Amino acid sequence: MYRGGNNNNNVDNDNDDANTHKFKNTTTTAGVDDNVYSDSADRRYIQDLIVKEAGINLTPDMEKSLPTMAQIRNVFGPKPVILGLESCSTFRDTVPALERMLGASGMFNTGTNLVTHLLKQNCEIPERREQSGEHQSKESYGMRWQVPWGKHTPVKFRNEHSTEKAAAIKKDYILPVITIRHPYSWFGSMCKNGYTAKWDHRKTNPKTKEINTNCPHLKQGNSKAPWNSVEVTYAEGRTDHHLSLAHLWNDWYSYYLSGVKGGDIPFVVVRMEDLVFYPKETITTVCECAGGRIRDDQLFQHVTDSAKADSPGHDKSTGLYEAWVKYSKPNTKERYGFIDNDYDAARIALNDSLMESLGYQHPS
Repeated sequence: MYRGGNNNNNVDNDNDDANTHKFKNTTTTAGVDDNVYSDSADRRYIQDLIVKEAGINLTPDMEKSLPTMAQIRNVFGPKPVILGLESCSTFRDTVPALERMLGASGMFNTGTNLVTHLLKQNCEIPERREQSGEHQSKESYGMRWQVPWGKHTPVKFRNEHSTEKAAAIKKDYILPVITIRHPYSWFGSMCKNGYTAKWDHRKTNPKTKEINTNCPHLKQGNSKAPWNSVEVTYAEGRTDHHLSLAHLWNDWYSYYLSGVKGGDIPFVVVRMEDLVFYPKETITTVCECAGGRIRDDQLFQHVTDSAKADSPGHDKSTGLYEAWVKYSKPNTKERYGFIDNDYDAARIALNDSLMESLGYQHPS
């Protein structure tokens, strides 16, 4: 299991020792020379995924707007990055096949709905399917909507809370599939909809849809000013406090990665961006981790419309094509549109080891 993390929500320490910990990255191949890829292979990958499998009819203008695979590799690397794969054998060895389940877990705005839809449409635990028979629910085949303690609830509350529908489920029998997102992109989404995270900032202008320059507002002023604290409310009124929005990103995942208060369990962490650009590879690896298999009676099923379309109160604007265009943009300050103070504060606050393990970089 992982040890480390930047769980410093109670101590204002910019140089927390957690920043020196290393998180093992078990799948990344970042640094592979782009010359090993051919234009024809890249075009075939895009055609197979977007057109053949996802069934999206691309107009000439849409084709022009699609990124090249070279652009995607430049931002996120040539392969999915998945943390926690060394815990897969522990999960398979300790959980009976007929009891194995997978469920989403992750902070707001990180793709929990997307990973759930992809798993439900493509993955199954073969022993559960054999026992349940054909045409049964996805849950009967081992694919749950979320972990029993709630997909957004920090794992440190795992032993204190269960959702109403999961009260009878043994929590050790479910593999958390944890979604994470590039922190600067995540800041922008939290500025638009912070859900139950509360901090002093102004939201997106409802008329122009432009992100206000006072968000994410990590500090209360210049670099020497105090952090702008964040409070998040979860089920049953439980609250968690963080020094800033950047520290929330650190802390939420460190509860799993450092194994504190219930987090010392098998799990996998997947990047939201890999669910967009490398969905088949990512879901196959996660599915097999839990002893599952990808269905072979169909093409791989993609989520072409917004994964939040069936969730009231969520943004429904980003489908598969839109996500390819949106998330492939260069990782530059111009892309995010924050003020310099926030970029400076983020460099201080964000856990560098976690970012490095995930292949994330600060914008240039």
